[in-house]
Amino acid sequence: MKAIPSMLVYGFGNPGREDDGAGVALAERIRAAALPGVTTDSNYQLNVEDALLLSEHDLVIFADATRSPVDRFSFYRLQPDPSVSFTTHAMSPGSVLALYSQLYGKTPPVYMLEIGGMSFELREGLTAEGTENTLAAGQFLISWLNDFKSVKSTKI
Repeated sequence: MKAIPSMLVYGFGNPGREDDGAGVALAERIRAAALPGVTTDSNYQLNVEDALLLSEHDLVIFADATRSPVDRFSFYRLQPDPSVSFTTHAMSPGSVLALYSQLYGKTPPVYMLEIGGMSFELREGLTAEGTENTLAAGQFLISWLNDFKSVKSTKI
């Protein structure tokens, strides 16, 4: 029997700031899909402890809202960001990956899913467009994860 790769979808952002919660909403959608081999986690922000999560999975996808202009969402392979900076708020996904690479001497497959947000005011819930973008990103990601799992299951 072939092993299923361990995959983590980690959504972050503040659900109390409208579309800033899109990453967390996406992680909840992926959890509800109950895909074999896929676990989810979420938080307001990324921290140094999250580098440990990378060591526990074959694939990690960070999901967050973006104010940058995107066509609903963007998805790309993340590169380590050597300009590690800590603030009272958070680390960037690239900084978490750079820290992992420094600690473990390798760079695992980590992807970034940025979901287009329209408004980031202090209000619970996504905007209508933020909801549509999150649903589109979720549909894409479920299909992508199933494809990744099929390809990797034949190589593990």
